[in-house]
Amino acid sequence: MNSTNQARVFAAEEDYFQPPKRENSPNQNSVDGEKHTLTEAIDDFKLRGKVEGRADKTLQQYDYVLGRFSEKFSGDRNPNSLGAKDIREHLAYLMDDGLANTSVAIHYRVLRAFFNWLVSEDYISESPVNKINEPKTPDKFPKTLGQDEVEKLLNTARNWRRTWAGYRNFTMLVTFLDTGLRLKEFLHAKLENLDLEQRSIKVEGKGTKDRRVYFGKNNYRCLRHWLKMRQEIENIIDETIFISQNGDKLKRRHVQHIISRIQKEAGLEDVQVSPHVLRHTAATLAVQNGLDAFSLKRQFGWEQMETALKYVHMSNKALQESYRSSSPMDNLT
Repeated sequence: MNSTNQARVFAAEEDYFQPPKRENSPNQNSVDGEKHTLTEAIDDFKLRGKVEGRADKTLQQYDYVLGRFSEKFSGDRNPNSLGAKDIREHLAYLMDDGLANTSVAIHYRVLRAFFNWLVSEDYISESPVNKINEPKTPDKFPKTLGQDEVEKLLNTARNWRRTWAGYRNFTMLVTFLDTGLRLKEFLHAKLENLDLEQRSIKVEGKGTKDRRVYFGKNNYRCLRHWLKMRQEIENIIDETIFISQNGDKLKRRHVQHIISRIQKEAGLEDVQVSPHVLRHTAATLAVQNGLDAFSLKRQFGWEQMETALKYVHMSNKALQESYRSSSPMDNLT
């Protein structure tokens, strides 16, 4: 796996790398680090994460990062014997192995969570990672679509509205762009959690955290009409908002195929278009239309305010570029 793919695979919210919560008080089930190996400590850490409901993607990150860490140091080694120098050498080894700083930073965060958890569970008295700064990464902005590209997608999907599937696909695109839902949230959004009167949907976000997501009048009109068309299917076997023509839940690959088809018909083959890009685009457009960072954070379900502020900064950059070509004084004749 190359460094670019690893950066993509491991791109996740900061809260994914927080250590699992303790199940017991310090006096219960305490662990003496002198009697446990690194392998045992890693297995216990992953087990706690699984029991506490960490996402599959997070558990896979634990497997990969801690697996490489245990390869570097013998699994029979005592966690107490690992110091800051060992951690630095491991991170340097990853860099020498071709990993980008973005990927190495993910390794750092997982190790930080792991060693902080070892402290909380009395495996060790102090985390060696706390003495090391996180590797610096380039300040990259998420990929988004421009307004012209968004309009091309919408116009293409709009032309297909006369069929059952065509109207569903158009409504799906509008919903992605208006709400900024994650693909998983979109796929699992249920009818019972859709409130047309309040123009909102309750979804289960990352970490099984529920939140209410709001949508506008145009999305409301699309959804209202879609629900009438949805009833045309005789044997509906799933209660999600968007279903297939067989009446069952849409699959991830089905949604991705639909968006790719719209993208191709819109003549945007050279532009990256995916549910995640649509989510980034929705956030950018929301800020450009006046949504504040605090409301943006709540709507999109981010743990860190810094994530929302990134979109505010992106909007400011767009304004700066736009104003350079539309300055009143610069355009006086």
